[in-house]
Amino acid sequence: MSQEFMPAVSIDINLFWQIINFIILMFVFKKYFYKPINGFLEKRKEHITNDLVHAKADREAAAATNEKAEEYLKTAKKEAQEIIIKAEKLADDRKEQILKEANSTREKMMKSAELEMTKMKEQARKELQTEVTKLAIILAEEMIKEKMNSKLESNLLDQFIDEVGEVQ
Repeated sequence: MSQEFMPAVSIDINLFWQIINFIILMFVFKKYFYKPINGFLEKRKEHITNDLVHAKADREAAAATNEKAEEYLKTAKKEAQEIIIKAEKLADDRKEQILKEANSTREKMMKSAELEMTKMKEQARKELQTEVTKLAIILAEEMIKEKMNSKLESNLLDQFIDEVGEVQ
């Protein structure tokens, strides 16, 4: 068996024409397309660079705005807390005022009720005194009538006895 040795790269006429075609294509591309493509790529590179610069500036502005917003939020929370504290203090003050007014009103009502009770006691005492006086008068009249009746009876009895004694 015979082995024929085949080179890895064979140089023939086709390879030569392919190299010439490649060089002509490179020349045509460089002459007619390199400047427009390179100009387009430069513009694109510049546009991307500008976009990156603007993005960085926007990011910094957004960060600054975010910091301001956080500061405003902290300030707003602090103010809200102060408002809540003031409202609670006002509510406590109002509660104390209402309690004082209620106690004052209760005291006035108690004094008024005590005065009313004192007046009612005095009126009841006067009415009771009037009734006791009337009863005392009626009792005195009854006693006087009884005494008079008993004197009359005893006088009549004495007179009867005297008359009966004289008759005998």
